[in-house]
Amino acid sequence: MARANNKMNTEQQLFKDNITSIEIGTHNYCNRTCNFCPLSRDDVNRKEKKNTQFMDRVLFQNILEQLSEIDFDGRIDFSRYHEPLSHKEDILERCRLVNYYIPNAKISINTNADYLDREYIDELLICYVDHIAIQAYLKNGVVEYDELGVFKRINQICKKIKVPEINPDDYKDKDWIRYQLPQIKSTIHARNYWKNGMNRAGTVLDFNYKRTEPCTSMDKGVYIEYDGSMTACCDMLAPELHREWIVGDLKKESNIFVNYASKKYQDFKKRINNADWIENSPCIKCKRDIRGHKK
Repeated sequence: MARANNKMNTEQQLFKDNITSIEIGTHNYCNRTCNFCPLSRDDVNRKEKKNTQFMDRVLFQNILEQLSEIDFDGRIDFSRYHEPLSHKEDILERCRLVNYYIPNAKISINTNADYLDREYIDELLICYVDHIAIQAYLKNGVVEYDELGVFKRINQICKKIKVPEINPDDYKDKDWIRYQLPQIKSTIHARNYWKNGMNRAGTVLDFNYKRTEPCTSMDKGVYIEYDGSMTACCDMLAPELHREWIVGDLKKESNIFVNYASKKYQDFKKRINNADWIENSPCIKCKRDIRGHKK
């Protein structure tokens, strides 16, 4: 249904010229509480599936309709702080809607694989998903890296989705593992988060870090939570931890391009690009040295 305007307005053109990735949280539930993730904190509660809050369908379709006006051809990434595959019919329908409104966009899904099997993968591919990033996480409650546990988890996933298992000897002593799955558009990732992970804007692992490097998180990416709030990067968690730091709100201003072009959004972008930190900003404690997406 791509229906790009022959002549875009200023806000649309600014978005089109800069943004190649849009990360969307479709709901607020995750079945895991990984030690390196803010969802493990006591002051965050997204653990009850029965209490799942979904992104409003009208809001979601409105985003896609607007993106169709510029024939957005970057990446729609179903990620954020939730497990997108926990509600099958919801994610399949949203993938179909993305393809209907913006068929030139690429659809990516980030998952812990707990709900995944080969049949589910096939359904996702039928619904136009271009890539599935599978994270081989250790069990809830683990507080240190376990190499043998990681190898075991990777091969558990491989059995579930019916692909060849890895040979642990090929990945021994590696803090970052990337296994491109044969024949299907999926990759299994595993890493030592306690060594190579991020502190999620100072909310986990390392609370005392003081940042000096500039940040490019807002240069190519837009990040939208299930409630329509727009954050500066994937590390911020709204509404629970970073409500006061949102840079846009699609429930208050429904136009994504107007939100992006706003003074608040662009001023925040300029400041983090120059390491000009706002007092008490979570960016001051963030360890993510380089952000932004490449198509």
